Amino acid sequence: MNQEEQYRFRPLDAYQWIKDKALVYIRTKQWIDASQFEEFLIVFESNFVVSLEKVAPLICNELDKGNVQFAVLTVALYEAFIEFHYSEKEAFHYVCIAVNEPIAPFMEQNTEAFLTASEDPFETIVQISKTREQNYFGKSFTFVHRIDDAFGYVLQIKSCLFHEVLKVLGYPFLQSIICQIDCGWIKGIKSDKHGLQFVRPTTFATGTTCQMWFIKKEPTPKIAKNIDDLM
Repeated sequence: MNQEEQYRFRPLDAYQWIKDKALVYIRTKQWIDASQFEEFLIVFESNFVVSLEKVAPLICNELDKGNVQFAVLTVALYEAFIEFHYSEKEAFHYVCIAVNEPIAPFMEQNTEAFLTASEDPFETIVQISKTREQNYFGKSFTFVHRIDDAFGYVLQIKSCLFHEVLKVLGYPFLQSIICQIDCGWIKGIKSDKHGLQFVRPTTFATGTTCQMWFIKKEPTPKIAKNIDDLM
């Protein structure tokens, strides 16, 4: 799967991909004894069904199905680790790693390759962001474009379905696990190579909104070594 195919992923596809990778990672790392892993899966699936039923009223369209299930995934994994007698700190740590680490290298490498092949990396990443607002996140998220011109794109997310799911289930502190997913593609933006800079000053894990700033960089002028270079 290349980067273009990744950005065509629907939320249900992404949820299943992340879930499969996370469970394989947990088993490979042997955080759960091999003899107990099947029991761990049963506990996880049971918790998932219970939590999904609680937040079912938040599902208003087809896109919501995958996005809600992704948020519920983090909760069900966390609860499963707790039931297997891990501390809250350990459970958070393992879920964060399992959800993010298996997919992060793919997202970084393919984002870098995709932008490098683009004639205008700034315009490309902005258009990807706008397309995903409509085709991946949808109406259950609220997006405001504070700046949108040839030099900068400042996106504010005023409401987040992931955050609403976690609040209903009583686990808002798991928000940072979900927000960290973005770090994969964020690391794929190489500022000097792609002529753009990305900043995310706040998310729902740290504040009451999420902000993403895409800034186009002007080429760095060469420093003249002698007077002839100035003429």
